[in-house]
Amino acid sequence: MADLLSSAPHVLAVSMLAEKTVRSPLLYAWWAFNLIVLAGVVYAVYWSVKKWRAGRGARG
Repeated sequence: MADLLSSAPHVLAVSMLAEKTVRSPLLYAWWAFNLIVLAGVVYAVYWSVKKWRAGRGARG
């Protein structure tokens, strides 16, 4: 039974019946916003570590 479900003709038939997903432009805006926030967080961590290392090195 599992062989019938994984056969090439079955996969081809299912792929031909599949509908294309339509994504909203709002979803892309949300992804872009998340990437900008992630970049900001990464930069904040970078800046904090850089400042912490500079302060630590000045004492030594």
